[in-house]
Amino acid sequence: MKVDDEALAAASRRLRSRADAILAAVWFMPEAAGGWPALGLPPLGLASRAACMGRVRGAVAAAAFAPMNPARVAPAIEEAWALTDPDTLLVARLDAATRFLASRVGGEEPASADRAVTLLAPAARAAPPGGHPVYAGLLALPSPDTTLGSLWRACDLVREHRGDSHVAAWQAADLDGVEINLLSEAWRGLPPGSVAAGQMGWSLDDVTAAAHRLAERGLLVDGGLTAAGRALREGIETATDRQERPIVAALGDALDELLDLLTPWARAVMAVGTSPAEMAGGEVRPGARAAVSRTATGPDR
Repeated sequence: MKVDDEALAAASRRLRSRADAILAAVWFMPEAAGGWPALGLPPLGLASRAACMGRVRGAVAAAAFAPMNPARVAPAIEEAWALTDPDTLLVARLDAATRFLASRVGGEEPASADRAVTLLAPAARAAPPGGHPVYAGLLALPSPDTTLGSLWRACDLVREHRGDSHVAAWQAADLDGVEINLLSEAWRGLPPGSVAAGQMGWSLDDVTAAAHRLAERGLLVDGGLTAAGRALREGIETATDRQERPIVAALGDALDELLDLLTPWARAVMAVGTSPAEMAGGEVRPGARAAVSRTATGPDR
């Protein structure tokens, strides 16, 4: 199925927003705030996301999780592997997310989830894994044995493929991790530094220096995008969209049906996610509900 760039952008962004919202079960489930005491782990952090890649060193996870501050990521990963192992953490993460969806959103085996899995699961696996380490790690995992687990995993695949695509796109635009955060904040109308410092672990000095570099390039002025900055940021998003073509093409004419099936789930997760936990290594973050709900339920998504 041939999809032009405009249609591809609309389709891939709408799919991303629904998948992000359903995946947000990991931000709002009880373990996000309370952790897993049986595993000796603090509230949900980056290790549960990195676990699909195996027992990678902290520096490797930090490279995969750009644009987060590697000085935050690497120690968190090393600490987690001193307390537990990736396979144990993967089981705990999937089980907790599935229980959250079942108990707080839609029941054990709702028909809408079954149909959504039928459509989304194969499409989510249709993209080539090259250059997408987190996506490749998820592809290597055994398939969940429940409908809700399969739905959540498919959403995770969509989210992580696009995330890896996005990293490639902004690095090709000669930006670093702090700079892409600042450009994205301005592009989305968020306060300067709110994501870079508040969520991604960069210091205020890092943010100030990055803002100065972006201003020197004529991309940012007084915390706002210049015309050149907006064009660059929108070009990064378009370059990201293009890498999602295999997934969109695999869905074909079923895209609208799938989005209709996913929308109630996305909104239901947002409706119950009223108290996201504080930042715990990057996966749980302040303001997560508001940030995700904007993309999950907006009229242009």
